[in-house]
Amino acid sequence: MAKFDEAVGPLDRYMQVLELVATFPGVLTLADVSSLLDLPKTSAHRLLKGLVRAGLAKDSVGGRAYQLGDRLLRLLHATADDGWIAALARAHLQELTDATSETCYLTRLIGARVVVAISISPDVRWRSYVQPGIEMPVHAAATAKAIIAYQSKAVLAEATSGDLPLLTANTRNDRKWIEQELATVRSRGHATCIGEIDEGLAAIAVPIFLSDRRVFYALGMTGPLQRIMNEQLPDRLTALRNVADVLGKSLSIGEKLKSKDVAAK
Repeated sequence: MAKFDEAVGPLDRYMQVLELVATFPGVLTLADVSSLLDLPKTSAHRLLKGLVRAGLAKDSVGGRAYQLGDRLLRLLHATADDGWIAALARAHLQELTDATSETCYLTRLIGARVVVAISISPDVRWRSYVQPGIEMPVHAAATAKAIIAYQSKAVLAEATSGDLPLLTANTRNDRKWIEQELATVRSRGHATCIGEIDEGLAAIAVPIFLSDRRVFYALGMTGPLQRIMNEQLPDRLTALRNVADVLGKSLSIGEKLKSKDVAAK
């Protein structure tokens, strides 16, 4: 490991420490940073705490070890192109769509916005509602609720800071209701949109947990309200969760590979 260069600027100093945290996540200690970069412990401590305050790193193991922070991980996922995500998810979505004859889709978090990454539909009539690139309203869309429910208060505040239009008579946009709705999502493990975007349509969604239990993606199913919210609902939720478990593992691996590719460039 190259020695710490005192001649570089402050941003480069933080980047050297951040690169170490990324290389040894969850095990790198203050003493390690001090030793590897030939830094006084006071300087290493100042740099690490600066990264933690910025959300680029976080301390674990009782503050004795460091790993990448939520803010940086959200940035990595937000800057990921949809190509590799679609490559990992397409076959699973196709299988789910074939089994249910409903439109199935995957959304992802970009900053504080939730956007469709890929969708598979057996019926062109419902395809336009979940086209890739479309932003899902955080107060109404099932997949948006399934993602935002697991974010920090800061992300929630940013997600609900803009206009939250009343799209139908069933749409709610008051902050107290939104918070209660997201708490319900966390409690039952799935989200719904029952005529909140289009009175004739409904959607159900489950969060996709990555290997570190973060949620940047959600898996959804949509169609006519009477077909989605009927006696098949429990079986369809089980099917969504099974696929979400598989996707959580593959997306976690894909994210690590993508991060290595970005670092290599």
